[in-house]
Amino acid sequence: MFFGALQQQSVVPRLVVIKGEGGDGVTYHLSGTNHVVGRGNCDIRFAEDHFLNPEHARFTAQDSRLFVKDLDSANGVFVRIKSPVPLTHDDCFLVGEQLLRIDARPLPDGRPDGEGTYRYSSPRPDGLFRIVQLLAGGGEAKVCSARGGSLTIGREGNIVDFPTDRFISGRHARLDIASDSPHVILTDTGSRNGTFVRIKGAQELFHGDYLFVGQQLLRVEIS
Repeated sequence: MFFGALQQQSVVPRLVVIKGEGGDGVTYHLSGTNHVVGRGNCDIRFAEDHFLNPEHARFTAQDSRLFVKDLDSANGVFVRIKSPVPLTHDDCFLVGEQLLRIDARPLPDGRPDGEGTYRYSSPRPDGLFRIVQLLAGGGEAKVCSARGGSLTIGREGNIVDFPTDRFISGRHARLDIASDSPHVILTDTGSRNGTFVRIKGAQELFHGDYLFVGQQLLRVEIS
């Protein structure tokens, strides 16, 4: 009867802040239903994190389940992927310190103008999509095309390399055109620090999930 009563008790989800050196920091117990995270006067406040909106995201606990919703923040909420996920045009993801965006628009067909004049241009790539590196403070830097339907990302020996990013593994992630849909499939290829995708709307979280909210790396505990 004692252990049966324990099993019937509702579980209180927790968010654990991961410190810069990788250890556990403050733990937040989500004992209520809704908890707003942000830089302002919120339930969970990180006043010095200027990558957070005043009200950035809402965590909702329901029947021992936990959901997160981005509150139209400037920088979004990024969740670490545990299996391949489909992406579409303009979706963003994090690899190490690199914020990358999918560009899956068809390239212009290269036809001449109305007078039959062609514009100067570089040779056209054969890739079916591209990734765009988004810079701090705004703007774009590196734009890299897939080779056919695939693109690999890492520190060395990949189609796209970031050799000075110490948070990226040698072989970190891979993107492939889906065979049965217009999506681009993102797969983490065994990286040490993971690959994170910006969520859309609300998403359920599970025990052991990691997510970035502003500059805060959080671990979910539901047990």
